[in-house]
Amino acid sequence: MTKKDALTVTADESTIGRWRNWFLELFDYLLGCLKSIAIRYGRESVESVFRFPKSTLQKIWDHVGDAPGWLARVVRPVANSNLWVHTRSAFLS
Repeated sequence: MTKKDALTVTADESTIGRWRNWFLELFDYLLGCLKSIAIRYGRESVESVFRFPKSTLQKIWDHVGDAPGWLARVVRPVANSNLWVHTRSAFLS
């Protein structure tokens, strides 16, 4: 993907804050799901040998990498494994 082809999304600060809070609230659950999926399919996660604490993103990136599209690579396997936590419901009348 070239810089010209890069996806850009315009969002105000409150929306970005809500996205960040959503991610931080679900981080432990998503990381646990990724570990569970890796065990289910016999794949070891990439555990680095750093002695220093890792950031939230570094822990996620150990499983999905840090290339563009990493969030989709987190959400897709969790949703496809029926581990997605629904936060909203739609009712048809």
